[in-house]
Amino acid sequence: MHKLKKTTFYISIIVLILNFSCKTDKTDLDKSAEYDAQKTTELIMQILKDESSDYLSSTCITEKPRAISYPMVADFDKYVKNHLEIKDTIHYNTQKRFYKKFKITSELVPNKNILTQKQFEEFEKKSKKGEFRFWDWLDNNCKNGYCSISKPIFNETYDLAYVQIGTVCGGLCGGGEERIYEFVNGKWIEKESISSWVS
Repeated sequence: MHKLKKTTFYISIIVLILNFSCKTDKTDLDKSAEYDAQKTTELIMQILKDESSDYLSSTCITEKPRAISYPMVADFDKYVKNHLEIKDTIHYNTQKRFYKKFKITSELVPNKNILTQKQFEEFEKKSKKGEFRFWDWLDNNCKNGYCSISKPIFNETYDLAYVQIGTVCGGLCGGGEERIYEFVNGKWIEKESISSWVS
């Protein structure tokens, strides 16, 4: 009986420690997500301002990146980690999760019309039936086509970021870049254009 009480006591202690540890991890993750959202907003707002007469001049922007060209590399993760000098795999995996879940919202782009994934699915269905011509719709609804920006992927210290931007202005009209941005003296600046595309 004494051994049973002792075992129960130890199990209770372990459960308490694990429970406290999980709450601490969740709190840390929430703080990390909050800080990441703040830095994401800061950088995207800066890029929108800087690119207002170039890649991001369109009155329409996609909810998820579409007008971008993914790099022709065998290992995207390694490619980005190298450019940002990321050593912490857990940090990178968290960044990748944020990157995949990200959607443009009206809070980020109050002066642009957001084209949703659902709209593009509808456009595709109607086009297949011959009921719809996307380029005609785009000409009538979006000045300068549509543009896209990806969620920045940040390094561990949040002073370097990888971003993809682009625009589509017609069937054979568009362009974009992959860029590295650096946070210097309180402002994000373009450090390097690592690749570009033109249609």
